[in-house]
Amino acid sequence: MKATGILLLLFLVLCCYQGNAETDGAAGKGMEAACGNYNLGKGCTKIFDPICGTDNLLYSNECLLCVQNLQRNTNVRIKNRGMCQKPSTRSDSAQN
Repeated sequence: MKATGILLLLFLVLCCYQGNAETDGAAGKGMEAACGNYNLGKGCTKIFDPICGTDNLLYSNECLLCVQNLQRNTNVRIKNRGMCQKPSTRSDSAQN
């Protein structure tokens, strides 16, 4: 029974990682954030699920990226889920 549970868990993990993969052609453009999944007027959770934006800024989660897009009237997309390879600091982006 334990072996079946472990195999099922491993299968689910592998399925989840396949869904986050991007082809090389789409990597420069990024993926659109699913902002419709969040009630941006109520704020975001404090769950740390890092998102690297196409602006090379690290966002704590997808909801916070959506809030920043709304506040700044921008369309930053998801470059990748997880940490940025070379993240910019907010002060660096403000100077440009």
